[in-house]
Amino acid sequence: MQQTSKYIKLSFLGFAILLMGLSWVSYQQVSVNLNSTNAVEHTQKVLLVSEEFISNMKDIETGQRGFLLTQNHTFLEPLNQGKVEALANLDSLEALVKNNAVQTRCLVKIKELGLSKIKALTENISLIDKGRAIDLSTLEYGKKTMDSLRTRVVTFQKNERDLLDIHTNSKNYGQSLMPIYQVLLSFASLVLLGISFYLVNSELKRRYFTEKNLEKKVEELNRSNTELEQFAYVASHDLQEPLRKIRAFSDKLQIKQKDLLSNDGRDTLDKIASSAARMQTLIDDLLNFSRMVNHKAQEIEKISLNDLIEDILEELSDEIHQKNANINIAKLPTLMGYGFQLKQLFLNLINNSLKYSLEGVNSEISIHYSEVKAKQIKHISSPDDHQLFHKISIIDNGIGFESQYVEKIFVIFQRLHNRGEYQGNGIGLAICKRVMANHNGFIFAKSKPYEGATFEVYFPTTTT
Repeated sequence: MQQTSKYIKLSFLGFAILLMGLSWVSYQQVSVNLNSTNAVEHTQKVLLVSEEFISNMKDIETGQRGFLLTQNHTFLEPLNQGKVEALANLDSLEALVKNNAVQTRCLVKIKELGLSKIKALTENISLIDKGRAIDLSTLEYGKKTMDSLRTRVVTFQKNERDLLDIHTNSKNYGQSLMPIYQVLLSFASLVLLGISFYLVNSELKRRYFTEKNLEKKVEELNRSNTELEQFAYVASHDLQEPLRKIRAFSDKLQIKQKDLLSNDGRDTLDKIASSAARMQTLIDDLLNFSRMVNHKAQEIEKISLNDLIEDILEELSDEIHQKNANINIAKLPTLMGYGFQLKQLFLNLINNSLKYSLEGVNSEISIHYSEVKAKQIKHISSPDDHQLFHKISIIDNGIGFESQYVEKIFVIFQRLHNRGEYQGNGIGLAICKRVMANHNGFIFAKSKPYEGATFEVYFPTTTT
């Protein structure tokens, strides 16, 4: 599953990079096309303004000839209008080619010639207005200036047309590439879609078959658990009868025949009685554990934990008095749960704190309560970090244990101490873990040798 997920992620990443690359290239090409289009439009505008300029200069020259021939000031109107427009054309061209050094230099000469031509025309008109004869050299100079101006403008326009060809070719080339990029993008998108569909479909099929297999295994496991529960329950009950007979006969021997037995016989009889009693305790514990597993037969009810613990303390009053224990209990919540199981949970935890107290030290047991969010619980992973839990901590000042055993202590029949040191069969904490599982909760322990132990239980605030 992890390998498939890895391939899916790598495939998506690879094609995402490919699509981004093609998109970037397409964007760049679009930018180039746009720049080429703008350049073409700019060049066309330069050509248009240059044509307008030479046309206005011709109008100026025509106006001058008409005035010189007729001395009618009406012919000066197109001359004056042409002069204004020609100067405006020069200003426009200057702004348009400011980034083109070659054209700027060419325009400088055009401007010089244009101004010289206008100056010569103005001088000829001034002479006529004063009644003086026209200087033929001035007319000759004006003609040469106009010819040079035309030549310069032709060169200027040729440069622009060369630029226009370059920009037009670039634009056409870019436009020819766009369909290719679009096809590549479409093809890459289709391939990505196809591969994604294949991978997702394969993963869904795999998960479908996995779920079916899991359902089958869960069904088998449930059937196996049911059979094991029945076996444990029946075996425990079936063991009761021969065990009762063993205990009855051993009691009878101890009462009636003990004095007739040798010392070795009496020791053997005591061991039989002790083993039978221990077997009876073990069977009772197994029955309790079986009840924890088969919790479906029990009903959920509203449980006040403070009342529940008060009842437990009453049951453990002799042990509490013997250990001279001081037990502090915070205000605890009311839960929806299995009453019998919750009683077994707190009975085992409090009894453990009393059982594993330090010799010669008064036992101190504190039960604290707080409400926490799932993200504050280090040892669990929850789909909802903000899910609320009731946290109940049972803290004692007993002998504690090494931190390496925090998981082992919850395994059935696992003991950290010899039976001669402390009583028990190693079932109590296994029952606690089963109770918390039945309530969709968690139990954790932390401790250090001779520094006491802390057991933390977490119940979800929602109904079990």
